[in-house]
Amino acid sequence: MFIEVVRVGGVAGATKRAQVDTDAIDDEDSVRQWQELVDQARPLLLSHRDVPPTPARERDTFVWTVSVDDTTCQFGDSSITGALRDLAQRTLREGRRP
Repeated sequence: MFIEVVRVGGVAGATKRAQVDTDAIDDEDSVRQWQELVDQARPLLLSHRDVPPTPARERDTFVWTVSVDDTTCQFGDSSITGALRDLAQRTLREGRRP
């Protein structure tokens, strides 16, 4: 499974990007944790597949692009919640920077 997260915006307008390829992880426990997180986030990903991000009402917020295999969605900062936010933040924290 391939996961990629791109976060753009904030005060500086900076871009932060990270990727995780679970097929390249040797630790089965870690792979299972990633899979569980994706399974929890998948309903929100699928429900937003063709929906443009809601414009931010606040200045200097982020726009998140989350991709899991062939599914890619964009979210405004206030729309990325729960397991999807957990997945995105963990990917940025632990993923490989391209």
